Amino acid sequence: MTTQPQPEPGEYYLCSLKELQKEGVVVVDFEHPKYRKWELALFWDGERTGALDNFCPHQGAMLSYGMIFPGEVVCPLHSAVFDIVTGECLDRYTYDATAYETFVRDGGVWAQLPGRPLPRK
Repeated sequence: MTTQPQPEPGEYYLCSLKELQKEGVVVVDFEHPKYRKWELALFWDGERTGALDNFCPHQGAMLSYGMIFPGEVVCPLHSAVFDIVTGECLDRYTYDATAYETFVRDGGVWAQLPGRPLPRK
């Protein structure tokens, strides 16, 4: 009998990899210690996962509505381009977005978050 590895503190399961691959983006609410209910956008670009705060630092547009390209998401409001892994604003249009470390374990997508995810609807 094998045992599943226990998550490290701050590691949380977000969704199955199959769901993310099918949808391309999944929005997850979590309890942020400073901002209370907070939202992140979990991305699949065809090869990698990435998680960013679900808003553009420029004017708050929801990045989950953006176009996804290899390694990037484009803000739907003013076309700022963000790296889905690091959150860096690649075209320097605005500030960098907050990124969260993601990884795939046992067919699920996990992230290192400052608070626990809220139940999904």
